[in-house]
Amino acid sequence: MVMRCIKSASIFLTLLALVVFVGLHTTVWAAEGAGEAASASLGEIWAARAGDLDAIAQEAAELQGNAEKLAGPLANNLRQARVRFTRLSGLFQASRGHPTEQLTLVQQMHVLHAEAVAAVSPLEAIAAAMNNRLEELNLQQKDLNTLSRESAAEGVSLRASGGADAGQMAAYAKSLEQAKNRLDEASARLAAILGPARASLARMEQSINNMESSLSDIWGAYYLKPSGGDFGAVASIPAQLAAWATSMGSRLAFAYPQSGPEWLESLKHFSLVGVVMALLGIAALRGARFLPLRWHSACASVITHSWVLAGLGAAGLAASVNKYGGVYFGLTLLGALLLIAGAGSMSWRLRLALRPEPPRRSSPVNRLYPAAALGVVMLFSDLPTQILNLAWGLTMLVFLVCTYMRWRKARAEALPGLERFLHSCSFLFGLASLAAALFGYARLSILLFMALFALVNIITMGSALMGLASILVDKRLAPEKTPMLNAMGQALGVPLAWVIASLCAVPWLLAVPGARYLLQTALETDYTVAGASFGFSKLLGIVLLFFIFRSFIGLGRTSLEHLPDRVPNMERGVVQPLSGLLTYGLWALFALVALGMLGVNLTSLAVVAGGLSVGIGFGMQNIFNNLVSGLMLIFGRSVLVGDVVEVGGVTGTVKAISIRSTILETVERAQVFIPNSAIMSSQFKNWTRNSRMVRRSVVVGVAYGTDTEMVTGILLDLAKAQKHVLKTPPPAVAFTNFGDSALEFTLNVFVDDIDNGLTVMSGLRYAIDKAFAGRGIEIPFPQVTMHTPG
Repeated sequence: MVMRCIKSASIFLTLLALVVFVGLHTTVWAAEGAGEAASASLGEIWAARAGDLDAIAQEAAELQGNAEKLAGPLANNLRQARVRFTRLSGLFQASRGHPTEQLTLVQQMHVLHAEAVAAVSPLEAIAAAMNNRLEELNLQQKDLNTLSRESAAEGVSLRASGGADAGQMAAYAKSLEQAKNRLDEASARLAAILGPARASLARMEQSINNMESSLSDIWGAYYLKPSGGDFGAVASIPAQLAAWATSMGSRLAFAYPQSGPEWLESLKHFSLVGVVMALLGIAALRGARFLPLRWHSACASVITHSWVLAGLGAAGLAASVNKYGGVYFGLTLLGALLLIAGAGSMSWRLRLALRPEPPRRSSPVNRLYPAAALGVVMLFSDLPTQILNLAWGLTMLVFLVCTYMRWRKARAEALPGLERFLHSCSFLFGLASLAAALFGYARLSILLFMALFALVNIITMGSALMGLASILVDKRLAPEKTPMLNAMGQALGVPLAWVIASLCAVPWLLAVPGARYLLQTALETDYTVAGASFGFSKLLGIVLLFFIFRSFIGLGRTSLEHLPDRVPNMERGVVQPLSGLLTYGLWALFALVALGMLGVNLTSLAVVAGGLSVGIGFGMQNIFNNLVSGLMLIFGRSVLVGDVVEVGGVTGTVKAISIRSTILETVERAQVFIPNSAIMSSQFKNWTRNSRMVRRSVVVGVAYGTDTEMVTGILLDLAKAQKHVLKTPPPAVAFTNFGDSALEFTLNVFVDDIDNGLTVMSGLRYAIDKAFAGRGIEIPFPQVTMHTPG
């Protein structure tokens, strides 16, 4: 047995030794094979990287060759561009006082700058490609340095390892260094070419920006200074017309596309925007089906008439954009005038839907449009000053004649207040414009007349959109279902309507020459008065803030009105005081924010208020006493709206609690204003503070000898039969006194509501009189015996 075990163990050990021997040899063979494969793969990798370097070097050589080919034409183009730019700059300086010519010159400079940028762009692309290749080589150099550092840290030098890859790595490092040197040299040569070109472009751009910044002051002087004085100097008109025709030819070269491809590009823009406007009109027409009948008809009329003009105008504005980022002035003017006509027609059609009676009225917007459009054309063409004064004066004269005839007719008609105001305003403004033209301020007169047209259009559009917004909000958010959302929609609808209406003035900024610069000047100009800084932009911000606070106030008041519906234990009488407090608080916050926007030092206001507090304490003591008393009434809740109180012998229902006084309404429907301090400083009776239930008493007397228990039973039965007398607490009868001529009883009953007290008392007295008469019970009255001395 032992021998068998020894024999088995020897066989197992022999097999184990054989397995270990074979495994060791297999591992060595595998390691040797892997080493050979790794050596082969590393060699292939180094060879591939060397091939990439050759490709990069070849590409760098091609880029350098292309740059050298472009260098000569680029230098020539930039030289010509500088000469042309210098000439345009000289013309700009010589055209002072004629901003329309200067605006045309600036447009030509923009085109020249864009052409120079396009000429430099191929070299910029080559420079970018070289920089990308140089970044790739830097990354490869970084990887090679990292590999060398790691090998050195392990005590092994790949270059001295004797492997096949050592030589390939060394060759790769050398090729990498040579490729970098070539790219650095090519980039340096290209930078030497691009440096002057970039400097020229930067100087051109800086000059254009300086000229555009100076245009704001030039346009201001152009409109605010007299444009030629009187109508004299007729002999100089032919010379002025000849000079005007010469300058007009140069301006028209940039007012419209000058080649077939430019016209084709403008037509593409026109068609694209026209299709978009048509689709929007179709969508709006489908959505208008859900509006009431007259609004649906008005919206259909707007889409089929006004929207067509507005769409053509928007498409014309899109067609005016050229490939250099500028605009063609002629197409801009045409598109803006069409858009203005569409907006004016749209505002009046919507206004008629808001006020449909009488059905036919002439539009003050449409009557202003011809004169305003003609004035824009005059400004665009930059007529000589004498001719401009004469032409605009005749235009205003014709306008006044037509307007005066319509004004007389409007005074005889029963027109709404807005229409009467617009008719009167148009006539008076026409007189002022004619006077301005006579004194040589024709340009300013035209500008103000356009501002009048824009203002009339905004007022008409805003009033119509407010009515439309109210209908849409009630249609989508019914007040009986979603009062909160309805209130929010109504509050936000008003400022949104006026913001949309204000967009009617935007086309004028495109149509009126220099309007953009004038608006920029107006927005940037501030006036300081007594430490407060006033400006057009700040005033616009305050107006917008006003509508925002107004919306929050409306939303908060609506929320408070519906709060008792969601909070069962809340008394409804507290709503009105809280609503008033919310209103005063938000308006006070608005005043503080507005003063802060104007730059008013609130600390100085606090000091002034502290100084005035002494005078206020003496001179306005009563007012502040009522103010504090009103706050105590509101927060103390001793009196709430709807309570029945008795103050100073006056009994009535509380209708309102303001900061100054409390308003009571008596049973005679008279309103009594009681100062809050009178309530807080004296005794008053609140009949309904705990509940509307109240106790009332009827005193009745019967003759001596009457059955008192029968009287008690009758009174209780009569009290229980009354409709508004409560069963709990039950009616009660008290035998109160032995009177001089009657037994006196008091019937006490609890009425469910204090408002029913008088009716219950009257009904009880009728019933008692009838019941006592039927039972033979006598109600005695005092008898007085007169004795005469005999």
